[in-house]
Amino acid sequence: MSRPPAAPRLDRLLADAARDHPDRPAVEADGRTLTYAELERTVGELAGALTAAGVRPGDRVGIHVPKSIEAVLGIYAVLRSGAVAAPLDMAAPPERTARMVKNAGIVFLITSAANPAVTRAVKECADGGTADPRPLGSHLGILPVDCPAAPLTDAAGAGYVLFTSGSTGWPKGVLLSHENVLHFVRWTVERFGVTPADRIGSQSSLTFDLSTFDLFGSALSGACLVLLPDLLKGFPRDVVEWLRTERISVFYAVPTLYQSMLHKGGATGAELPRLRIIAFAGEPFPAAELQRYTELFGSAEFYNLYGPTETNVCTFERVDHRWDPRDGLSIGRAIDGVRVELVDEAHRATRDEGEIAVSGPTVFLGYLTGGELRPLTTRISPDDGSPAYLTGDLGHYGADGKIYLRGRRDHQVKRRGYRIDLFDIESVVQEFPAVRTCAAVWTEPAPGEGRIVLYAVADGMTQTLLRRAVSAALPRHMVPDDIHLVGRLALTGRGKIDREALASAAPTQERDHGRRQ
Repeated sequence: MSRPPAAPRLDRLLADAARDHPDRPAVEADGRTLTYAELERTVGELAGALTAAGVRPGDRVGIHVPKSIEAVLGIYAVLRSGAVAAPLDMAAPPERTARMVKNAGIVFLITSAANPAVTRAVKECADGGTADPRPLGSHLGILPVDCPAAPLTDAAGAGYVLFTSGSTGWPKGVLLSHENVLHFVRWTVERFGVTPADRIGSQSSLTFDLSTFDLFGSALSGACLVLLPDLLKGFPRDVVEWLRTERISVFYAVPTLYQSMLHKGGATGAELPRLRIIAFAGEPFPAAELQRYTELFGSAEFYNLYGPTETNVCTFERVDHRWDPRDGLSIGRAIDGVRVELVDEAHRATRDEGEIAVSGPTVFLGYLTGGELRPLTTRISPDDGSPAYLTGDLGHYGADGKIYLRGRRDHQVKRRGYRIDLFDIESVVQEFPAVRTCAAVWTEPAPGEGRIVLYAVADGMTQTLLRRAVSAALPRHMVPDDIHLVGRLALTGRGKIDREALASAAPTQERDHGRRQ
């Protein structure tokens, strides 16, 4: 009797690439290169070491390693062992990392042997600092976690965990299946026409969903994955030079980076003649800057990709070089095999303005909270039998049949490619003993120039001390641009915080009192 075909797996992409392109470069970083054969061999060795260390199929394993060849090895090794890979934010405060570990039910942590300070912080999260990492090889170590969660047995094909904001102010684990990621990667590689001759520039953190294309799209196509050194990210001219010298042909980044490359980096098609795919996601691309890009890169293809972490990319728009900014930039249509609808408050499909709902093979399995899976159960009408994710984004159909964004249902905003819930910021700041109340608001002095402003009423705390405390408690991308200590917060007639009044007052306060005092 024949066996059913094996379920698709992300680590299988690497095995296939090693078979088909053994001597081609697989990953490059910091002057080092591994071929596909070398990458596959090392991943196999590390996967064996993980199994020997006690890692079981369905276990969640955190990767707390700087973005590097070692981090790539760690992710693939976890997948190869049958476990679930959970990249962790190296810049997050230790307490936040500990929350991620607990919420996702992480059983083991992979650490970098080259960074003892980080290792100490991770040890505190893992086991109270009582054990040393066990060597795995390739400059990696492994730590067990106290009170680990049971392996996932009810999540078919679970393979990956990414973290997003939670309503309590702490991150939630988004559990993705191998197929969730594979469907997106297959579509993207085909749409972009990626081949073994391409060099994919990877600038995104491995904790960010943009990185899944870089990591797995390169293996699927046999292209070379080239990691941008983190130290260069703050220097646009150096990023442009890196793109040029590394001969990058495919680049996927947030609009903020592209803007800085344009204004401070001197990015042009003549400067970067090999760059043929310019893809962006994570936040709106200001119209004037995007139009300038299309003029400067006349032979490149531009793609506006849309989708939250829970669905990865679900719609796309190829931006025509004749695009008129006055028409607005749509998020386009659904990618192949994915259903995207606008729904009303009863979750019924509508042709009027509505909330964007997504169902299909890219939609996540559910949230991990307290180490347990909370499956996705929402359905939309007409029901196609698969759960749908309500994005919180509002949209409408244009005359061309494409979807155009109209804002958010809630208080989530997009900044520098990250989705941030303003209530998350408030929840964390509200825990400070000196803070009586606070409000975080979003202001947009000009299109595409959004800022987060925090107002706080506090006792015995200076603005400088408050900023230090906020910076220590929140990851960098969530730290407000401006912080103001006030005697009281503006209230509505019903006694609620008047967020609209605070947001409208913010630009005046910035002019009167300066920024980041």
